[in-house]
Amino acid sequence: MTDLPESDIEAEAVRLIDGLAERGCVARLIGGLAIAEHRHTAMPESLSRSYGDIDLVIPPHRTAPFRTAMEELGYTPNKRFNNLRGDKRMLFYDEPHDRQIDVFVGRFDMCHGVALADRLDTGDRTLFPSDLLLTKLQVVQINRKDLIDAVTLLLTHDVVDGSDGVDAIELGRLIRITSGDWGWYTTLTDNLDRIPDVARELLEPGLADLVAGRVLRLRDGLEAAPKSLKWKTRSKIGRRVSWYELPEEVGQTIVTR
Repeated sequence: MTDLPESDIEAEAVRLIDGLAERGCVARLIGGLAIAEHRHTAMPESLSRSYGDIDLVIPPHRTAPFRTAMEELGYTPNKRFNNLRGDKRMLFYDEPHDRQIDVFVGRFDMCHGVALADRLDTGDRTLFPSDLLLTKLQVVQINRKDLIDAVTLLLTHDVVDGSDGVDAIELGRLIRITSGDWGWYTTLTDNLDRIPDVARELLEPGLADLVAGRVLRLRDGLEAAPKSLKWKTRSKIGRRVSWYELPEEVGQTIVTR
């Protein structure tokens, strides 16, 4: 029997992840809906936003059961795209509600890339907060919604030193991704520098200062971390040569949600 997606997108994201788990498929939310799931407490109205689609990440190598489960849960596959690209990315549609489900297989690639296959055992419906922040801040031409999501993450999660996967922003995880890649470091720190101004615009002073303090801790930690020889060599070239890829276009929309 095929289930039908719910009209409320936040409720549907929960139904989808839980329904996949019941069918033996691991999947984790990414994007704005994942951050909504991680809010933990009431948020200032200024941080509220709408959500258009649902984005997931799944493990590699077991995509066939996932495809079957998605159809059982009421989603229509883009068969041509999935057959051509299904080892890296898949598309499904909630046709009654005109929504797209973007599925990343084992990693998330936009302007930069981050491997996620070994980061899915979260005990939650979403990626770890550190990985959610990385997916948001790797886009060079970052948009308003991504910055609001980053503010939300930093308001609701403390910064810690580790990198083992906890419900916090782990400096060690960010260092692991950026200390060998000057381009990743540059995009991430550029976007971190944008967050305090957005926080001051959207939040009362005490909360904005909390976010800015967490950004400063991340920024200082990233700058102080030892860098690889590859990082140092690339840094000498600087911004004279592009340090990022252009996000892939799916349909007519650059998928950054």
